[in-house]
Amino acid sequence: MKKWLIVLGPLFIFLAGRLANPVLADRLDSESYIIQFGNFNIGSGGGDTANYGLTYTIGQTAPGPFGAYGSSNYFVGSGFQYIYQIQTFGFSIDNTAIDLGELTVGVHNSASNKLTITTKGAGGYTIYAYEQNPLTHSNGTNTISDTLCDGGTCNQAIAGVWTNQNIPGFGFNVVGDDVAADFLDSTYFRQFADDSTAEDMQVIMSNVNIVTSSQGTVTYKVGIDGSVAAGNYQTGVVYVAVPGY
Repeated sequence: MKKWLIVLGPLFIFLAGRLANPVLADRLDSESYIIQFGNFNIGSGGGDTANYGLTYTIGQTAPGPFGAYGSSNYFVGSGFQYIYQIQTFGFSIDNTAIDLGELTVGVHNSASNKLTITTKGAGGYTIYAYEQNPLTHSNGTNTISDTLCDGGTCNQAIAGVWTNQNIPGFGFNVVGDDVAADFLDSTYFRQFADDSTAEDMQVIMSNVNIVTSSQGTVTYKVGIDGSVAAGNYQTGVVYVAVPGY
């Protein structure tokens, strides 16, 4: 359901001539606050139809956020409908332990998990991803390099086709809602940006609009050649979900 937000600025009415009787307004104050006018808004409301929802406020004399939102002190959303800002922003990963199994030369192993994001009142989102280091042997020395895809066509920022199982490496693909445009289909893979070499984390999903339960399925894939030492390899993959306002 589309949501439309209309905020009307301050409404001033000027009367010409002399008033027969003066109009008085109380001063509202305490040791903590002063309210300089007798009301915050002259009108507000809302309603829904089958196709849209509409809410509005009219007549605020001093629009703006006052105070520190999210603090233990106070926050006043004055003149605009800040209620949308305080809805829950949610991000989840359905499986945080990915097992790629026992590797064989010339065969790619893969596994996947699912990212789910809901922005509620946030104006869109961006999800970034990076790896802490390449897949590294438990001895701390041997590694499995990040994939270059078929013909060396991919890196941490650009996906490329990776279907040739004789090409080793570690990489990932994302399919689903709002995925980065270079993931054209399930055959396109990237390297993860490598934090250990100061590579910048990269966007894998994003949307400028409010979303509810947008999902992306991440597929991790690894292959080896005969030079890779036997043993256990691991790394950590980090996802950073950032709301937009």
